[in-house]
Amino acid sequence: MEIDVLVIGGGHAAIEAASASARIGCPTVLATQSLAAIGRMSCNPAIGGVAKGQLVREIDALGGLMGRAADACGIHFRMLNTSRGAAVWGPRAQQDMDQYSLWMRQALETHPGLSLVEGEVEHIQPLPVGFACHLTDGRILRSAKVVVTTGTFAGGKLFRGEEAWEGGRIGEAPARGISTALEGLGHRLRRLKTGTPARLRAGTIDWSLAEPQPGDLDPWAFSTFTKRVENKVVCHIVRTNQRVHDKLREGFSKSPLFTGVIQGTGPRYCPSIEDKVARFASRDSHQLFLEPEGLGNDRVYINGFSSSLPAQTQDAALREIPALAGCEVIRYGYAVEYDAIEGRSLHPTLESRLVPGLYVAGQTCGTSGYEEAAAQGLVAGANAALACQKREPFLADRASSYIGVMVDDLTSLDLVEPYRLFTSRAEYRLHLRHDNAEERLTEVGWKLGLVSSEQWLRFDQSKRERAALTSQLETVKLSVEVLRPFLYERGESIPTQPIRAIEVARRSQVDLAGLLRAFALEIPHGLDRLGVQAVESAIRYESFFQREQRDLERVRRMATSLFPDGIDWMAVEGVSIEAREALAKTRPLTVAEAAKLPGVRQGDLSVLLLLISLPPKS
Repeated sequence: MEIDVLVIGGGHAAIEAASASARIGCPTVLATQSLAAIGRMSCNPAIGGVAKGQLVREIDALGGLMGRAADACGIHFRMLNTSRGAAVWGPRAQQDMDQYSLWMRQALETHPGLSLVEGEVEHIQPLPVGFACHLTDGRILRSAKVVVTTGTFAGGKLFRGEEAWEGGRIGEAPARGISTALEGLGHRLRRLKTGTPARLRAGTIDWSLAEPQPGDLDPWAFSTFTKRVENKVVCHIVRTNQRVHDKLREGFSKSPLFTGVIQGTGPRYCPSIEDKVARFASRDSHQLFLEPEGLGNDRVYINGFSSSLPAQTQDAALREIPALAGCEVIRYGYAVEYDAIEGRSLHPTLESRLVPGLYVAGQTCGTSGYEEAAAQGLVAGANAALACQKREPFLADRASSYIGVMVDDLTSLDLVEPYRLFTSRAEYRLHLRHDNAEERLTEVGWKLGLVSSEQWLRFDQSKRERAALTSQLETVKLSVEVLRPFLYERGESIPTQPIRAIEVARRSQVDLAGLLRAFALEIPHGLDRLGVQAVESAIRYESFFQREQRDLERVRRMATSLFPDGIDWMAVEGVSIEAREALAKTRPLTVAEAAKLPGVRQGDLSVLLLLISLPPKS
């Protein structure tokens, strides 16, 4: 078999890596332990969220699969953060997890230029040209480039109370040889941790005691290929209480998290329920979300109740929540400890600095989340294929995408815990919105060969239509008389003379779609809701873009300025706890040093600049 790119793994990173490589035109093989497990959701059966949803939109803008799969298999759609500006909106969709895995497998099985192999790679042997990858059954696959995306399976070990066993996730064996292979190639490994909550049987929950959380009335799709999505289930909210916390504390002495059995570092922003109870002892309750795992099963995921406590402890604690008093637990939560490489051993292409031709993506790089993994997979697979064709690499930058923010962080910062993407990590987050992903990335994807002709033509048309709408808003003037009732109803001030429609659209209480309807302004044929939203955001944020650029220039000018001596970093107000901890540990001398620390974000830097500008204490 002639292979340009071999992708090892079957998760979200592997899917996008294999698809990207094949779309660019390189013969590609995906090798995974189980074809039936392709695209399986090990933890939360949902795609998207704040920053994560933007990643999915960017993957779609580059021709990837995740957004289309999430739309096809979504059962509950919500746009998060809508009480704030559109720059931080995050599309999220609860998935039918069984259908999602099936959709992805079928997409790969029918994907041009891509073949699937069922088998476990245990050894990666560099050759004078390319690699020989040895499978446990004796087969050898030779390829020019290799992309490793083994997720939590590399050295995977599962924990529940005093029980511990090998596995990548429950019921599935770990990838035992990959850790040895990566170490043998010179990569330093570190142990990380993640976890998952119990699953309940839907029919045994008293839904009348839970707060309904319906999806959006007019839900947003992830993909521009999708015309419409709809909600098919309702999620619910319950809360823990002091009785729940007391039951959990009874199991702390047998918790592998507290006894030191688990050595891996867990994600700061997705702690287990026992960690939350221990760290926030003064809180009398924590919010939990009851999320169906699909239409064809009766499993319910308890978002917020991840745990590695003994099964009997989890059981007793769950039954202290009124809605769950009579619940049947299908599977108890557990923790997973696994091996990951140091991200700084990778180039921004996600190619190893130590082994040319070897690429790594996903949780094997030290990230968390399906979306982060998928985006890295796309970058690694695309660059492996481009290298095969001796073309310039795909280098996403921080100013044009969240993908660029994430890859730059991974490959340049000393990360001490599983990496999670936030909007606050991006210096240009006002520009990196869910509504303009195509504008930022589709032309790049077209030139690389990631984007199909169909997608390119649709984007090109949308781009012209957005420009036409903006032009119309700049030229149409509206009189005071016609504007008065419209603006009064929205609590906006009334102008004293006619103004252009674009000036009205900039007002905070005016939505562009409503403005267009109210004054019968022409919407270019084919311009959808996403296009209208993108035009509205571009108009509304124009002055903020300018201010954002001025702030960035100020940071650059003052980057070499020294901080005052003797700062108590933990006492600096207005700076995030994560940033304070990083500053206190490192004690940087300059803003430039502080800016490179993991956890120090753009908002933190703005506060730190004040420390420099303040006069010294007498």
